[in-house]
Amino acid sequence: MSTFFDAWHFDGQSAVRRKVEIQTIGNQFFLLEQERRHGPFHFDELRFLEAKGDGKVYGLSGKDGWRLGIRGHVPTELAPLLPASKTYGGLIDRLGLGKASLVFAGISAAVVAVVLLSPQWLAPLIPSSVEAKLGNALVGDFGGRFCDTPKGKAALAKLTRSLDDHPEDLQVEVANIDMLNAVALPGGKVLLFQGLLSQAKSPDEVAGVLAHEIGHVRERHVMQGLLRQMGLAVVLGGFDGSGGSTLNSLLSTTYTRGSEREADDHSLKALKQANISPVGAADFFNRLASMDGSRDLKDRQARTMASYTSSHPLSDERRKLFENAVVKGSAYKPALTADEWQELKTMCAQDKDVKSGWGFDIE
Repeated sequence: MSTFFDAWHFDGQSAVRRKVEIQTIGNQFFLLEQERRHGPFHFDELRFLEAKGDGKVYGLSGKDGWRLGIRGHVPTELAPLLPASKTYGGLIDRLGLGKASLVFAGISAAVVAVVLLSPQWLAPLIPSSVEAKLGNALVGDFGGRFCDTPKGKAALAKLTRSLDDHPEDLQVEVANIDMLNAVALPGGKVLLFQGLLSQAKSPDEVAGVLAHEIGHVRERHVMQGLLRQMGLAVVLGGFDGSGGSTLNSLLSTTYTRGSEREADDHSLKALKQANISPVGAADFFNRLASMDGSRDLKDRQARTMASYTSSHPLSDERRKLFENAVVKGSAYKPALTADEWQELKTMCAQDKDVKSGWGFDIE
Protein backbone atom coordinates (compact mmCIF):
# COMPACT_ATOMS: atom_id res chain seq x y z
CA MET A 1 0.00 0.00 0.00
CA SER A 2 1.39 3.41 -0.99
CA THR A 3 1.01 6.69 0.86
CA PHE A 4 1.80 10.13 -0.60
CA PHE A 5 3.19 13.25 1.16
CA ASP A 6 4.18 16.67 -0.23
CA ALA A 7 7.85 17.72 0.02
CA TRP A 8 10.68 19.54 -1.77
CA HIS A 9 13.92 18.07 -3.07
CA PHE A 10 17.45 18.88 -4.30
CA ASP A 11 19.11 16.03 -6.20
CA GLY A 12 22.67 17.26 -5.44
CA GLN A 13 23.48 17.60 -9.11
CA SER A 14 21.72 20.85 -9.90
CA ALA A 15 20.58 23.94 -8.02
CA VAL A 16 16.98 23.35 -8.96
CA ARG A 17 14.60 22.96 -6.04
CA ARG A 18 11.92 20.50 -7.04
CA LYS A 19 8.42 20.10 -5.69
CA VAL A 20 7.85 16.39 -5.17
CA GLU A 21 5.59 13.87 -3.52
CA ILE A 22 6.96 11.16 -1.25
CA GLN A 23 5.56 7.76 -2.12
CA THR A 24 6.21 5.25 0.67
CA ILE A 25 6.27 1.50 0.03
CA GLY A 26 7.29 -0.41 3.15
CA ASN A 27 10.73 0.80 4.25
CA GLN A 28 11.41 2.39 0.88
CA PHE A 29 10.20 5.55 -0.81
CA PHE A 30 10.10 7.19 -4.21
CA LEU A 31 10.04 10.87 -5.11
CA LEU A 32 7.42 11.75 -7.70
CA GLU A 33 7.97 14.86 -9.83
CA GLN A 34 5.21 15.44 -12.35
CA GLU A 35 5.59 12.37 -14.56
CA ARG A 36 9.07 11.41 -13.31
CA ARG A 37 9.80 8.93 -10.54
CA HIS A 38 13.08 9.02 -8.60
CA GLY A 39 14.20 6.14 -6.45
CA PRO A 40 13.81 3.85 -4.74
CA PHE A 41 15.45 5.25 -1.59
CA HIS A 42 15.65 3.59 1.80
CA PHE A 43 14.45 5.33 4.94
CA ASP A 44 17.36 3.91 6.93
CA GLU A 45 19.73 5.86 4.64
CA LEU A 46 18.16 9.18 5.56
CA ARG A 47 19.85 11.39 8.14
CA PHE A 48 18.42 14.41 9.87
CA LEU A 49 20.25 17.62 9.01
CA GLU A 50 18.39 20.57 10.46
CA ALA A 51 15.11 22.18 11.38
CA LYS A 52 14.49 24.97 8.89
CA GLY A 53 11.61 27.36 9.45
CA ASP A 54 8.56 25.28 10.21
CA GLY A 55 9.96 22.21 8.45
CA LYS A 56 12.76 19.65 8.62
CA VAL A 57 15.55 18.84 6.19
CA TYR A 58 17.09 15.41 5.58
CA GLY A 59 20.12 14.19 3.70
CA LEU A 60 20.90 10.82 2.11
CA SER A 61 24.00 8.82 3.03
CA GLY A 62 26.54 8.79 0.20
CA LYS A 63 24.78 11.58 -1.73
CA ASP A 64 26.44 14.96 -1.23
CA GLY A 65 24.04 17.84 -1.71
CA TRP A 66 20.99 15.59 -1.74
CA ARG A 67 18.22 17.16 0.32
CA LEU A 68 14.64 16.32 1.19
CA GLY A 69 12.51 18.90 2.95
CA ILE A 70 9.14 18.49 4.61
CA ARG A 71 7.17 21.62 5.45
CA GLY A 72 5.07 22.03 8.54
CA HIS A 73 4.07 19.20 10.80
CA VAL A 74 5.36 15.79 9.75
CA PRO A 75 2.38 13.51 9.06
CA THR A 76 1.76 10.88 11.69
CA GLU A 77 2.09 8.05 9.16
CA LEU A 78 5.48 9.30 7.96
CA ALA A 79 7.10 10.29 11.28
CA PRO A 80 8.02 6.73 12.42
CA LEU A 81 9.90 6.13 9.17
CA LEU A 82 12.08 9.24 9.40
CA PRO A 83 15.29 9.56 11.47
CA ALA A 84 14.79 11.30 14.79
CA SER A 85 15.54 14.99 15.04
CA LYS A 86 18.78 15.69 16.89
CA THR A 87 19.08 18.28 19.61
CA TYR A 88 22.26 19.71 21.06
CA GLY A 89 21.56 18.31 24.51
CA GLY A 90 19.89 19.43 27.69
CA LEU A 91 22.33 22.18 28.68
CA ILE A 92 22.42 23.82 25.25
CA ASP A 93 18.69 23.48 24.83
CA ARG A 94 18.17 25.29 28.13
CA LEU A 95 20.80 27.99 27.65
CA GLY A 96 20.69 28.41 23.94
CA LEU A 97 23.58 27.79 21.57
CA GLY A 98 25.21 31.21 22.07
CA LYS A 99 25.31 31.14 25.86
CA ALA A 100 26.28 27.46 25.92
CA SER A 101 29.20 28.19 23.58
CA LEU A 102 30.49 30.79 26.04
CA VAL A 103 30.14 28.33 28.91
CA PHE A 104 32.04 25.63 27.05
CA ALA A 105 34.71 28.11 25.99
CA GLY A 106 35.25 28.99 29.66
CA ILE A 107 35.45 25.34 30.62
CA SER A 108 37.95 24.68 27.82
CA ALA A 109 40.12 27.60 28.95
CA ALA A 110 40.09 26.26 32.50
CA VAL A 111 41.13 22.80 31.32
CA VAL A 112 43.99 24.26 29.30
CA ALA A 113 45.11 26.28 32.31
CA VAL A 114 45.15 23.16 34.48
CA VAL A 115 47.23 21.30 31.89
CA LEU A 116 49.72 24.14 31.51
CA LEU A 117 50.00 25.15 35.14
CA SER A 118 49.75 21.79 36.90
CA PRO A 119 52.25 19.36 35.30
CA GLN A 120 53.07 18.00 38.76
CA TRP A 121 49.42 16.92 39.02
CA LEU A 122 49.13 15.68 35.46
CA ALA A 123 52.43 13.78 35.19
CA PRO A 124 51.43 10.88 37.51
CA LEU A 125 48.37 10.33 35.33
CA ILE A 126 50.50 9.52 32.27
CA PRO A 127 50.56 5.69 32.03
CA SER A 128 53.95 4.07 32.51
CA SER A 129 53.53 2.31 29.17
CA VAL A 130 53.20 5.67 27.42
CA GLU A 131 56.27 7.03 29.18
CA ALA A 132 58.25 3.90 28.30
CA LYS A 133 57.38 4.22 24.60
CA LEU A 134 58.30 7.89 24.76
CA GLY A 135 61.68 7.09 26.27
CA ASN A 136 62.42 4.38 23.71
CA ALA A 137 61.47 6.67 20.85
CA LEU A 138 63.64 9.50 22.19
CA VAL A 139 66.73 7.61 23.26
CA GLY A 140 66.98 4.29 21.42
CA ASP A 141 70.65 3.29 21.55
CA PHE A 142 71.71 6.97 21.62
CA GLY A 143 73.28 6.69 18.19
CA GLY A 144 75.56 3.83 19.25
CA ARG A 145 77.10 5.97 22.00
CA PHE A 146 76.30 3.72 24.96
CA CYS A 147 79.50 2.21 26.33
CA ASP A 148 79.44 -1.53 26.95
CA THR A 149 82.03 -3.82 28.50
CA PRO A 150 81.17 -6.82 30.70
CA LYS A 151 82.98 -5.59 33.80
CA GLY A 152 81.99 -1.97 33.32
CA LYS A 153 78.30 -2.87 32.94
CA ALA A 154 78.54 -5.16 35.97
CA ALA A 155 79.95 -2.32 38.08
CA LEU A 156 77.22 0.06 36.88
CA ALA A 157 74.52 -2.53 37.62
CA LYS A 158 75.90 -3.08 41.11
CA LEU A 159 75.89 0.65 41.80
CA THR A 160 72.31 0.98 40.54
CA ARG A 161 71.09 -1.97 42.64
CA SER A 162 72.59 -0.46 45.76
CA LEU A 163 70.70 2.80 45.23
CA ASP A 164 67.23 1.57 44.21
CA ASP A 165 64.88 -1.18 45.36
CA HIS A 166 63.53 -1.80 41.86
CA PRO A 167 66.46 -1.47 39.45
CA GLU A 168 64.58 -3.56 36.89
CA ASP A 169 62.46 -0.46 36.20
CA LEU A 170 65.56 1.56 35.32
CA GLN A 171 67.92 1.70 32.36
CA VAL A 172 71.17 3.33 33.43
CA GLU A 173 73.75 3.88 30.70
CA VAL A 174 77.10 5.59 30.23
CA ALA A 175 77.16 7.75 27.10
CA ASN A 176 80.51 8.29 25.36
CA ILE A 177 80.26 12.07 25.30
CA ASP A 178 82.89 14.27 26.91
CA MET A 179 80.38 16.40 28.74
CA LEU A 180 80.07 16.86 32.46
CA ASN A 181 76.43 15.95 32.81
CA ALA A 182 73.90 13.35 33.94
CA VAL A 183 70.24 13.32 32.99
CA ALA A 184 67.04 11.45 33.65
CA LEU A 185 64.81 10.78 30.64
CA PRO A 186 61.30 9.34 30.18
CA GLY A 187 60.75 5.66 30.80
CA GLY A 188 63.17 5.26 33.69
CA LYS A 189 66.27 6.03 31.62
CA VAL A 190 69.28 7.67 33.27
CA LEU A 191 72.37 8.71 31.34
CA LEU A 192 75.76 9.32 32.90
CA PHE A 193 78.09 11.10 30.50
CA GLN A 194 81.71 10.01 30.23
CA GLY A 195 82.80 13.56 31.01
CA LEU A 196 81.18 13.25 34.43
CA LEU A 197 82.94 9.96 35.17
CA SER A 198 86.25 11.50 34.10
CA GLN A 199 85.79 14.41 36.53
CA ALA A 200 84.59 12.28 39.45
CA LYS A 201 87.23 11.45 42.07
CA SER A 202 85.46 8.45 43.59
CA PRO A 203 82.50 6.10 43.05
CA ASP A 204 80.81 7.76 46.03
CA GLU A 205 80.59 11.00 44.04
CA VAL A 206 78.94 9.20 41.13
CA ALA A 207 76.63 7.38 43.52
CA GLY A 208 75.29 10.70 44.83
CA VAL A 209 74.68 12.01 41.32
CA LEU A 210 73.08 8.76 40.13
CA ALA A 211 70.81 8.60 43.17
CA HIS A 212 69.77 12.20 42.49
CA GLU A 213 68.81 11.36 38.88
CA ILE A 214 66.94 8.26 40.01
CA GLY A 215 65.06 10.57 42.36
CA HIS A 216 63.90 12.60 39.36
CA VAL A 217 62.63 9.37 37.79
CA ARG A 218 60.81 8.13 40.88
CA GLU A 219 59.19 11.51 41.56
CA ARG A 220 58.02 11.79 37.90
CA HIS A 221 59.93 15.04 37.50
CA VAL A 222 60.92 14.01 33.97
CA MET A 223 57.32 13.94 32.79
CA GLN A 224 56.60 17.17 34.62
CA GLY A 225 59.44 18.86 32.76
CA LEU A 226 58.30 17.44 29.43
CA LEU A 227 54.74 18.61 30.01
CA ARG A 228 55.92 22.02 31.17
CA GLN A 229 58.11 22.58 28.11
CA MET A 230 56.20 20.91 25.31
CA GLY A 231 52.66 20.23 26.41
CA LEU A 232 50.41 17.19 26.49
CA ALA A 233 50.22 16.82 22.70
CA VAL A 234 53.89 15.81 22.45
CA VAL A 235 53.54 13.24 25.21
CA LEU A 236 50.43 11.59 23.78
CA GLY A 237 50.87 12.30 20.10
CA GLY A 238 54.59 11.93 19.39
CA PHE A 239 57.12 14.29 17.84
CA ASP A 240 56.30 14.33 14.11
CA GLY A 241 59.94 13.68 13.26
CA SER A 242 61.38 16.15 15.75
CA GLY A 243 62.62 13.58 18.26
CA GLY A 244 66.15 14.97 18.16
CA SER A 245 65.10 18.47 19.14
CA THR A 246 62.75 17.05 21.78
CA LEU A 247 65.63 15.06 23.27
CA ASN A 248 67.89 18.10 23.22
CA SER A 249 65.26 20.07 25.10
CA LEU A 250 65.00 17.36 27.73
CA LEU A 251 68.77 17.13 28.12
CA SER A 252 68.84 20.82 28.97
CA THR A 253 65.76 20.75 31.19
CA THR A 254 66.03 22.71 34.41
CA TYR A 255 63.85 21.44 37.22
CA THR A 256 62.03 23.58 39.73
CA ARG A 257 63.67 24.28 43.05
CA GLY A 258 61.15 22.00 44.73
CA SER A 259 61.93 19.16 42.32
CA GLU A 260 65.67 19.53 42.89
CA ARG A 261 65.15 19.38 46.64
CA GLU A 262 62.98 16.26 46.30
CA ALA A 263 65.68 14.60 44.17
CA ASP A 264 68.33 15.56 46.74
CA ASP A 265 66.21 14.09 49.53
CA HIS A 266 65.79 10.91 47.51
CA SER A 267 69.54 10.77 46.96
CA LEU A 268 70.28 11.16 50.66
CA LYS A 269 67.83 8.39 51.58
CA ALA A 270 69.29 6.07 48.95
CA LEU A 271 72.86 6.74 50.10
CA LYS A 272 71.85 6.10 53.70
CA GLN A 273 70.15 2.83 52.82
CA ALA A 274 73.20 1.73 50.83
CA ASN A 275 75.54 2.86 53.66
CA ILE A 276 77.43 5.12 51.25
CA SER A 277 78.88 8.34 52.61
CA PRO A 278 77.22 11.56 51.35
CA VAL A 279 80.59 13.32 51.63
CA GLY A 280 81.42 12.25 48.08
CA ALA A 281 78.35 13.98 46.66
CA ALA A 282 79.04 17.09 48.75
CA ASP A 283 82.62 17.25 47.45
CA PHE A 284 81.41 16.78 43.89
CA PHE A 285 78.82 19.54 44.12
CA ASN A 286 81.34 21.84 45.79
CA ARG A 287 83.86 21.28 43.02
CA LEU A 288 81.26 21.79 40.30
CA ALA A 289 80.03 25.04 41.80
CA SER A 290 83.23 26.75 40.58
CA MET A 291 83.37 24.98 37.23
CA ASP A 292 81.80 25.36 33.81
CA GLY A 293 81.47 21.82 32.56
CA SER A 294 81.56 22.82 28.88
CA ARG A 295 84.38 25.38 28.85
CA ASP A 296 87.03 22.91 27.65
CA LEU A 297 84.87 21.46 24.89
CA LYS A 298 85.70 22.65 21.39
CA ASP A 299 82.62 21.20 19.71
CA ARG A 300 80.02 23.95 19.13
CA GLN A 301 77.09 21.56 19.62
CA ALA A 302 78.49 20.25 22.88
CA ARG A 303 79.02 23.78 24.15
CA THR A 304 75.43 24.60 23.26
CA MET A 305 74.12 21.83 25.49
CA ALA A 306 73.81 22.55 29.18
CA SER A 307 76.47 21.34 31.54
CA TYR A 308 75.55 19.72 34.80
CA THR A 309 75.90 23.05 36.55
CA SER A 310 73.33 24.75 34.30
CA SER A 311 70.74 21.96 34.22
CA HIS A 312 71.19 21.21 37.94
CA PRO A 313 71.57 24.55 39.74
CA LEU A 314 74.12 24.29 42.51
CA SER A 315 74.19 26.20 45.76
CA ASP A 316 76.04 26.29 49.03
CA GLU A 317 72.80 25.17 50.64
CA ARG A 318 72.79 21.94 48.63
CA ARG A 319 76.42 21.22 49.48
CA LYS A 320 75.71 21.73 53.17
CA LEU A 321 72.65 19.48 52.90
CA PHE A 322 74.87 16.52 51.98
CA GLU A 323 77.63 17.45 54.40
CA ASN A 324 75.17 17.67 57.29
CA ALA A 325 73.79 14.24 56.43
CA VAL A 326 77.06 12.59 57.43
CA VAL A 327 76.67 10.52 60.56
CA LYS A 328 79.85 10.73 62.61
CA GLY A 329 81.31 7.39 63.55
CA SER A 330 79.44 5.51 60.81
CA ALA A 331 81.33 2.73 59.07
CA TYR A 332 80.50 3.75 55.52
CA LYS A 333 81.50 1.44 52.71
CA PRO A 334 82.71 2.56 49.28
CA ALA A 335 80.10 2.46 46.55
CA LEU A 336 82.38 0.25 44.45
CA THR A 337 85.68 -1.53 44.95
CA ALA A 338 88.78 0.04 43.42
CA ASP A 339 88.76 -2.45 40.56
CA GLU A 340 85.04 -1.92 39.87
CA TRP A 341 85.49 1.83 39.90
CA GLN A 342 88.35 1.57 37.41
CA GLU A 343 86.25 -0.63 35.10
CA LEU A 344 83.38 1.86 35.20
CA LYS A 345 85.58 4.91 34.57
CA THR A 346 87.38 3.30 31.64
CA MET A 347 84.42 1.46 30.12
CA CYS A 348 84.12 3.84 27.16
CA ALA A 349 87.85 3.75 26.49
CA GLN A 350 87.79 -0.05 26.50
CA ASP A 351 84.76 -0.30 24.20
CA LYS A 352 86.27 -0.24 20.70
CA ASP A 353 82.90 -0.24 18.94
CA VAL A 354 81.24 2.68 20.71
CA LYS A 355 80.75 5.92 18.83
CA SER A 356 81.84 9.22 20.34
CA GLY A 357 80.86 12.86 20.24
CA TRP A 358 77.49 14.54 20.06
CA GLY A 359 75.23 13.02 17.44
CA PHE A 360 72.09 15.14 17.43
CA ASP A 361 71.41 18.32 15.54
CA ILE A 362 70.86 21.38 17.68
CA GLU A 363 69.32 24.54 16.28
